Amino acid sequence: MQKTLIALGLAAALTSFQAQAADVTLYGLVDYGLSLQHRTPVQGESDTTFKMNSGMNSGSRFGMKGTEDLGNGMKVGFVLENGFSADSGAMGQDGRIFGREASLTLSGDFGQVSFGRLGPVVGDNGTYALFGAAVSPFSCGWGDVGGHLQVTALGYEFIDNTINYRTPNFGGFDVTAQYSLGTDAKNYGEGVEGKTTVERMGAIAARYRAAGLMVVAGVETINWAQPAAGDTKLDDAMSLNLAGTYDFGVMKLYAYGQYFQDYQKAAKTTTFSVASGVDGFGINLGADVPAFGGTVKMGVGYGDFEGSRDSDLSMDTIQATLGFTYKLSPTTYMYTAGNFIKANYSDKYEAAHPDAAERICEYIVGMVHKF
Repeated sequence: MQKTLIALGLAAALTSFQAQAADVTLYGLVDYGLSLQHRTPVQGESDTTFKMNSGMNSGSRFGMKGTEDLGNGMKVGFVLENGFSADSGAMGQDGRIFGREASLTLSGDFGQVSFGRLGPVVGDNGTYALFGAAVSPFSCGWGDVGGHLQVTALGYEFIDNTINYRTPNFGGFDVTAQYSLGTDAKNYGEGVEGKTTVERMGAIAARYRAAGLMVVAGVETINWAQPAAGDTKLDDAMSLNLAGTYDFGVMKLYAYGQYFQDYQKAAKTTTFSVASGVDGFGINLGADVPAFGGTVKMGVGYGDFEGSRDSDLSMDTIQATLGFTYKLSPTTYMYTAGNFIKANYSDKYEAAHPDAAERICEYIVGMVHKF
């Protein structure tokens, strides 16, 4: 009798849990690939590497998300998403358990307001990012060489302590505003959240979508932590971003341009960095073409950068990628790409960085499975 009562109690508890968890979804993505890369530095011998990588097409992740209907048109939802390296099992995002996103959202007729660790609006990852795969056929990167980050400033991948608001859709328009009280809690040191002693950022972006057209414009500002920024004469950063896509059915075209001032770094792989800041601009164009049972992807980019306080430190770079994706099932696809970068540096920058990459060629092949 006692065992029966225990069994009934457990069944009731499980039934209650299932009812409460009915709107909770577990999901994830695993990306494995191989990379063959040839790198030629400004000085010294060229080097060729062959390795297995995780996330060369899409970052490997595991997460859970859920919603609850509060009534009167309002809902509350959450996302807890972990990033990891599939080839080693190591946690990503500096060891955070939910490094890709940890958010709580309240939504209704007023729009959506979210709190937590999020991807930046003027960025490539997360629920509210508007300048990733939506504006580039290779998003923030296929392998080390593909993607528009090769020709733009390097901002944030994800940001802590963020307040985010997105308006409802008005005739195809929506606006997203974002502010972080402290972008990276792991590196505050003696700084205090919400004070000038930690990095803070703000962004706003407006988007228009109609039929096959999408246009998005965004501004991002970064308040660098003091007194460190003052010691290197680094001013607060700003970027202006404009992108658009049009889907013709037989082809989808992409265009993305950015102008920026006073970032710490630019260009993902041939990284250009000056302590007192980097100014510059980048342009990225691309296309998707359905072919051979999959999608052929093409992209080309150009970037021009110089020191914010020393124009004799400079780099211009051109980057091109040709790729292909092929679906094996609704949840599994193969990808492959050939990538090329050529960077030209000023004499002064070369003298200070003799190991800077002048030319990089890379070939990648891999598989993504979503669940």
